[in-house]
Amino acid sequence: MRSSTATVAALVVLLAGCTPSAPPPGPAAPSSTPAAPPTTLEAYTTDRVAVSRSPFCDRVSPTGIEHALDAPAASHRDYGNGDRVRLPDGSRTIAHEYGCEWSTDDGVTARAWVFVPPVTRGRAGRLVDEALSGRCSRTGSGQFGSPSVAARCRTDEGVERSWRGLFGDAWLVCTLSGPRASDATEPRTSAWCVSALEAARA
Repeated sequence: MRSSTATVAALVVLLAGCTPSAPPPGPAAPSSTPAAPPTTLEAYTTDRVAVSRSPFCDRVSPTGIEHALDAPAASHRDYGNGDRVRLPDGSRTIAHEYGCEWSTDDGVTARAWVFVPPVTRGRAGRLVDEALSGRCSRTGSGQFGSPSVAARCRTDEGVERSWRGLFGDAWLVCTLSGPRASDATEPRTSAWCVSALEAARA
């Protein structure tokens, strides 16, 4: 009797040892929630936004930069008041602004800058007129300070879109350009200007 009992006990232990363990958990299923679209000027209230006439480029959102370029930035440049900077025509001048730019290898560039000297409303009106000179036309919607202007320009390098506006006594400009029209779509430029404004606000 004892022998049968021992045999049964041994069999139970043996079967327990042969029970397969549970498989390790697999990788988590990817989230089906899409990323929130970036905020554009149409959904952003600028009426009471104050902008500081000071350096701001280190506060620009990396996500905002990558969305504007539609790719990671391959190069970056900052400049400040009193620096010598190269203009698009190859000449150099002394900057009276704080600015920065990010570019991809294929020539898409996001820029933003704020004037250091204070700007009056009269001067801002003339800057609006200058923004629409040459091969430029008014475009876009949404407010970017007061007065402000959204412009689309044909350049020797391709197409540039921009918003320019007065916030208190600070004149802020944001541009997105590239060799193809699709490189500077209105929604991407608008979202880029929100990123620049968020960084430059006082």
